[in-house]
Amino acid sequence: MRLVLTASLVLALVLIGSRFVFAQSTQQYYGGPGGEITGMVIGVGGHPFDWATIYANSSQKTFEAFSGMSGVYQMRVPAGTYNVTVSVQGYTANSATVNVTDNSSNTVNFYLQQPVPEFPPMIGQLLIAFTILLVFFIFKRAHSNSMPTI
Repeated sequence: MRLVLTASLVLALVLIGSRFVFAQSTQQYYGGPGGEITGMVIGVGGHPFDWATIYANSSQKTFEAFSGMSGVYQMRVPAGTYNVTVSVQGYTANSATVNVTDNSSNTVNFYLQQPVPEFPPMIGQLLIAFTILLVFFIFKRAHSNSMPTI
């Protein structure tokens, strides 16, 4: 019985602990040979976008940066080829391939676009209202034919 309780407690702690992230999957690089990737993240209407997440992915590592209040970001990475992407919830992701060499400075600007919805909001609301009315009339007609008349 004691073994079952201990095993249950360990399992519960493992499951609870799996919800927490103890290590970052992204790297920070401060020195050594390499170059910089800088740029701006521009939102709809040409306004700078702050707190956008920018990732530089190589075949071996992923580096992360955030845009500041002016939309500017900067990261230093080792020499190599990177797929640089910007990630902002509610916007279409953008990416670019960048070749970084020692002491190079590469500029990648991102212009965020909001995805176009399948149906504009008003048309979607009208479609839902029409569907509800159609179901109501079908239901009413089916039940009115089966009722005896007096």
